[in-house]
Amino acid sequence: MSLPLEGVAVLDFGQGVAGPYCGQLLADQGADVIKVEPPRGDWAREMGARDARGLSGTFASVNRNKRGLCLDMKRPEAREIARRLALRADVVLESFRPGVMDRLGLGSDRLRAENPRLIYCAVTGFGESGPNVDLPAGDSTMQAYGGLMSIVGERDGPPLRVGNVVSDMLAGMNAFSAVLLALLRRAATGEGVRIGVSLLDSLVAFQAPPLTEYLLTGALPLRQGNAHPLIAPSGAARTSDGHIVFTVLDHQWPGFCDGLGLAALAADPRFATSALRQQHRAELQAALEPVFLGRTSRDWLVRLRELDVLCSPINDYAALEADAQVRHNGLFGTAGGVPTIRNPVRVGAETRHRPPPGRGEHSRSILGKDLKLESAEVERLLALGAALS
Repeated sequence: MSLPLEGVAVLDFGQGVAGPYCGQLLADQGADVIKVEPPRGDWAREMGARDARGLSGTFASVNRNKRGLCLDMKRPEAREIARRLALRADVVLESFRPGVMDRLGLGSDRLRAENPRLIYCAVTGFGESGPNVDLPAGDSTMQAYGGLMSIVGERDGPPLRVGNVVSDMLAGMNAFSAVLLALLRRAATGEGVRIGVSLLDSLVAFQAPPLTEYLLTGALPLRQGNAHPLIAPSGAARTSDGHIVFTVLDHQWPGFCDGLGLAALAADPRFATSALRQQHRAELQAALEPVFLGRTSRDWLVRLRELDVLCSPINDYAALEADAQVRHNGLFGTAGGVPTIRNPVRVGAETRHRPPPGRGEHSRSILGKDLKLESAEVERLLALGAALS
């Protein structure tokens, strides 16, 4: 069975995480994605821990299933190669600051004038206009700017950052969704379109539930640590040999108390309703702490699941990798000796997994086979340094 996007040609200028993640999601579903890198390579190649081969986990996580082309865009010959590839592409992805591609002669207006069916997707930090349009942006600051850090952390502690590139991953997924919608629109109208996706917009939309509550009430949300912001009792509980996480929904409260032999809590007027339990969250937690300390984590998980109460162990990555459900779902794999995290979306056929390309790994074949340049011209461009392999 063929993959849904087979036959779709994508030119991916993205660096870092957001743009490349969109390109990878397209490639996973069958698109032919050419990753364009500068001579120094995508800066994500230098991010975080690297293995003995020098491969960055960040780069590997968002660049599988692509072909690699290295161009020195300071040279007009390189810009012409990029233009010619864009004219045969269905989708162009880029994640530069606004205006960079225009200065290279590769902006959406010019490319779409020559290729009206082109879908041009720009992933930016703050958007493409406004007071912050020229500022650098990344998840390291966007979680703070976009409000997420204000709701993460212990109630009496400082704001905390979520330990992943949240805004980048969200923007990459949103860009992927937008490209799919644009492909559907093009199938109906024959026309391409320009798409704009930003880290800021993606992160703000991600917080719709707590933000909408704030807009309705005017009350700023309090940081709740590991507790669910809308439900009590909930959160992390210390057991006799570790920790678990649990959440008791409102309709489960009587059964929870009955099942654990906590008649006094069930009768306590401070905890009679969901609103009161949230209001007296600290007192409720203090009353439950000695109860949870009386059994092991495994015992509690068995008992709470018998009561149909939401609960979970707190897995580190080693435990996650070994987990039976994760293994059953096939979430971890390898491609060419490179670890992969399976695309969570399956559309009929299984997605493919090829390792990320080396810097300029396919430059020679792209110039020769895709652009149909004579071998002497390919060698001239490589010798000139316009393209690198």
